[in-house]
Amino acid sequence: MVFDSPRLIIRNSFPTFARKSKSNSLSYNILKITGLQRIILIILVLAGPLVKAQEMFTSVVVDSASFKPMQFVSVFVKHKGRGTITDEKGSFTVEATRQDTLVFTFVGYSPLTYPLSSWEPGLIRLSENATMLKNITIQTKATNLYEGMFDDQNAVVASRHNKFYYSKAKKEKRKLVWLKEDNQQVKTYVEVVIDNPELKNWLIKEHKISEEKYYAILADFNKKNANVMYYLTAGELVTLIKNFFRLSVRH
Repeated sequence: MVFDSPRLIIRNSFPTFARKSKSNSLSYNILKITGLQRIILIILVLAGPLVKAQEMFTSVVVDSASFKPMQFVSVFVKHKGRGTITDEKGSFTVEATRQDTLVFTFVGYSPLTYPLSSWEPGLIRLSENATMLKNITIQTKATNLYEGMFDDQNAVVASRHNKFYYSKAKKEKRKLVWLKEDNQQVKTYVEVVIDNPELKNWLIKEHKISEEKYYAILADFNKKNANVMYYLTAGELVTLIKNFFRLSVRH
């Protein structure tokens, strides 16, 4: 019995040791799985802000010359196959992300692409396609006192261009900077002519013209004074517009 007891202890201890080894291995595997899950959870939490969140983007599309709201302009999200059209006031609302690009198209106008990475509320201006314009010129004897006064500023704008070796990101960034500068530049014009209907109503009543005629003359004014009208004060701009309408109606 003295010798058997140690052997029994040894025999009985081996299975116990084996069971402990299996238990430790199982615990280790559980720890491994739990650790992996923790890593995945951390990655998901950190990546959360990077998820492309959908936003609603709203603006108004206008003609770049007359600033008249444009209806039925196609507005779609590039490469996403979805979009909308502008209503009778030229406004639209579309769902997209900051990584998307909006594309604006309308018959007779040059397409416009707008990256949403630096979206700011403002008017979307479409320009008529020069190759589709009729060669009609209305001659007036209007004298522009400001002609040539802002040649330096216009030269800077005219010199805008992207080098062919610029990266796509840099080109888009420069385009956005130019767009912001343009929106700031036309701010006075928008406040005087677009947002304030009093001037429009006064001109229509004073010259006894239709609304269609008003927009036709205004478009002609914008084309002939594009190099000066965005640099004027509100008072100077109103005076210039009134003189232009007076001479245009006479002819």
